[in-house]
Amino acid sequence: MSAEPVPTFECTQEPPHRFAIRGRARVRGGILLTLQRLDAPYPPRDLFITAREMKMAQDDVYKGCFVCVDRGLRETAIVLPKEDVEAGLPPAP
Repeated sequence: MSAEPVPTFECTQEPPHRFAIRGRARVRGGILLTLQRLDAPYPPRDLFITAREMKMAQDDVYKGCFVCVDRGLRETAIVLPKEDVEAGLPPAP
């Protein structure tokens, strides 16, 4: 078992929803992430980040918070650092 702490991410809603990356894969056209909500039971959700989003982003990628959208709240963003999105993946072709 790894002793490294798992990075967590929050959306911009108050109070924020907390997430962790449970899986990642480089796929055609981008990266597929599986996010798991940490602060309440919720099914894991796949998020697709395009290669263009990765190239255009400075340090972070912003994706809509699926928990907020599912509840009909104003869409808020989950801030995902690029280094955490790409951690452990082979380099982009």
